[in-house]
Amino acid sequence: MIKTIRNLLYRPPQLPISNEDIGDYQIDFVNAIRFTQSCGFSVARPSWKPHEKLEVEGTFLEPALRAAGVKDVRKAAFQCLKWCHYLAPHLEQKLKRKVWVTIGQIWTNDRAMFSPTWNDLRNWSKRGITVDEMHKRGSSGLNLHAWLTVDSGEIIEPTLMTSIATLFPDKYPHFLGAVSWGQPADILSEYKYFPMAVGAEFAECLHSKSQIGLLARSSQELHSMSMALVFRS
Repeated sequence: MIKTIRNLLYRPPQLPISNEDIGDYQIDFVNAIRFTQSCGFSVARPSWKPHEKLEVEGTFLEPALRAAGVKDVRKAAFQCLKWCHYLAPHLEQKLKRKVWVTIGQIWTNDRAMFSPTWNDLRNWSKRGITVDEMHKRGSSGLNLHAWLTVDSGEIIEPTLMTSIATLFPDKYPHFLGAVSWGQPADILSEYKYFPMAVGAEFAECLHSKSQIGLLARSSQELHSMSMALVFRS
């Protein structure tokens, strides 16, 4: 009862109105967990291990992708939620540490590329995402971004680089099929991450209640394009 009342009374922090409003990632991540709990999902607070950084060489990546049955990372373009949810347990097993699917906003040059609100996420967790919502504000696709957070406070970004390369093949051909990791501010210098919802349970709820398929249960589904996430203009 106390927990229910606490969730009903919970008010999430103010959303950023510019990229300068995005502060410490670990603080924002804990706030995102608190919001996720207020929506009725069980997510434990992290035990941060800041001194246990991901390997710069990325030797963990290839075995995890192989175990996941990933054949072509280029298929990850615009499929952030599906790929992050699918890869999380494989990376967690390989790293032997906690890896969370993370949903939120991503900003570049003082502009939100994806900007779900707290109400958007709460409503989606209750009734799913409709096809009509994917065409709001003149855009085509889901107005959210997903990535993976590791208990070191770092993130793994399996889709953004390939999405950028797909949109701008002449300018960023070297991004195609790239997976990046490290401190959130270091993935791409002009991009900032704002976590809002955390965990596989939240992602699976969106999938189960939505009109379109958001997740993959097999490597075959992972490599198929059931929907696209398109940057807002």
